Amino acid sequence: MTAEIQQFLLVMIRLTIFITVSPGFSHSSFPTISKVALSVGLSLPVMSILPSPEGELAIGLFLILAIKEVFIGLALGYITLLFFTAVEIAGSLVDFQVGFSMGQIYDPSLGVNASNYGRVYYWISMMIFFLANIHHQVIVSLVESFHWAPLNVFQFSHIGMDGIVRLFGQLFATGIQLAVPLIIVALLSELTLALISRTVPQINVLILGMPMKTLVSLIFFFFFLSTLMRNIGDLFPDMIKYMNEWLYSLL
Repeated sequence: MTAEIQQFLLVMIRLTIFITVSPGFSHSSFPTISKVALSVGLSLPVMSILPSPEGELAIGLFLILAIKEVFIGLALGYITLLFFTAVEIAGSLVDFQVGFSMGQIYDPSLGVNASNYGRVYYWISMMIFFLANIHHQVIVSLVESFHWAPLNVFQFSHIGMDGIVRLFGQLFATGIQLAVPLIIVALLSELTLALISRTVPQINVLILGMPMKTLVSLIFFFFFLSTLMRNIGDLFPDMIKYMNEWLYSLL
């Protein structure tokens, strides 16, 4: 195995693992052969900017570097996954308040049980991810990762996992903030139903409540749609920031 082939395989391992984990590139409707072609197509330009290898690596050292590349690809992909998960959490919280969580079905595109608002929020985030060219910036950061975490280095001063844990908590709070407007609408709807039941006891609130909350949530969802899209759009630039900060922490 020549040194150039070893270098190409290490590059491809990091890119392939990232593409497999990151939601923007790992969607189930995206054919597997296309994912492989994308990873190969990205690996070839990356090879042109990397310095030539000094010599062929021993098999043991090559395996250690390959495992390192797997973990780096997983970490970078997991950072992007957290941002999409935060948006999906917001939709799930709205579903729970409105009542759609009882109608969850298996969504093969997400690979999980998802309900209405969860899928709507997810696809809005996916649309913004590509329309705002965030995927271009993600690819640029991924290519620059070979500068901050070179292939031939397997000892780092800091792993940076504490930053990912803090990011997890921050994005969970962000998901709650994205869901707050419709949660408030659902709570006000329940308060209105409670007042109606006390004022007009003859009305069956249990039968009236579900369609009323569904209708009110849909109406206010369209009112808040522009604000929701703007908030999600403001969220994604932080994805590039945290990817770069994690790479800097490795130095």
